Amino acid sequence: MMKRRSVLVGTAGFTIVAASAVRAQTWPNQPIKIVVPYGPGGATDTAGRLLAEKMAPLVGQQVIVENKGGGNTIIGMELVAKSKPDGNTLLLGTTTLATNAALGLKQPYDPLKDFQPISTLADIPDFIAINKDLPVKDYKSFVDWSAKQPQKVRYATSGLGNQPHLWAELFRARNKLNIENVAYKNAADALRDVMGGHVPIVIDVVMPAGVHVAQGRMTGLVVSSEKRSPVCPDVPTVVELGMPDMVSAVFFGVVAPAGVPRPIVDRLNAMVRQIVKDPEVEKKFADLGYFTTGSTPEAYQEKLKFETERWTKVVKDNGIKIET
Repeated sequence: MMKRRSVLVGTAGFTIVAASAVRAQTWPNQPIKIVVPYGPGGATDTAGRLLAEKMAPLVGQQVIVENKGGGNTIIGMELVAKSKPDGNTLLLGTTTLATNAALGLKQPYDPLKDFQPISTLADIPDFIAINKDLPVKDYKSFVDWSAKQPQKVRYATSGLGNQPHLWAELFRARNKLNIENVAYKNAADALRDVMGGHVPIVIDVVMPAGVHVAQGRMTGLVVSSEKRSPVCPDVPTVVELGMPDMVSAVFFGVVAPAGVPRPIVDRLNAMVRQIVKDPEVEKKFADLGYFTTGSTPEAYQEKLKFETERWTKVVKDNGIKIET
């Protein structure tokens, strides 16, 4: 009886492996869907559509972008997490794969277990800029100026609990800055008030803040990348200022539901990494303020773990809470 049971179990395992191999050989045999967990028209949607455009000829199928915004990206992510793991439904994953967990948001999936990372896609670094009329022209003079203020200096962010806000709090604590957050509903409102002199500082991603700096409407202090942003090439990086531990970015990547056969994962990975090396793609992403990346699935998984742990500590240390 025991021998017969072992044979049956072994046969079942072989059947599963064989079925996976067949799926991998026939993939893709239908249009592929990329879920963007934001509404249409924003930078994330633009990135998703560029990815779809370049992926279609590589897979020999139509690649469709489906916008599923809401719930701080949880709605779109849940759709993908619970999709059939056949390689036909993908997610344009964002930093919220890490920050939602760090913030303690209730998620109907485990972001580290219910997704199969494919490859990172692009990063858009964080950025600090100030009102151009402040008596400050660089980061060092800003630190000196803010330390002399009788009250904490307010800095604007585009939302409470998003990655730029968490990075701002990490940066503030690391450098013992005399600043405190004022959260706006969006970047446009935050930038308007900084340029108008109502709030002296903005901490957000490099676009569109970097454009205003390049056009002389604000003064840029620092960008959180390893190399300077082409959007505002005169602004130094955290590495140049002696803070390599402050390198950070809002990051994007491609993920699939957990359980996608490894041969399909490998084919998707090769495609994404080919796409991000395309000069046209690099140029279009650069115009949006992004640096293209590309990675192995394993490196992307490690990045998600690191970012989750990093922002969880920041949230805990600073008592950050958002309404759900």
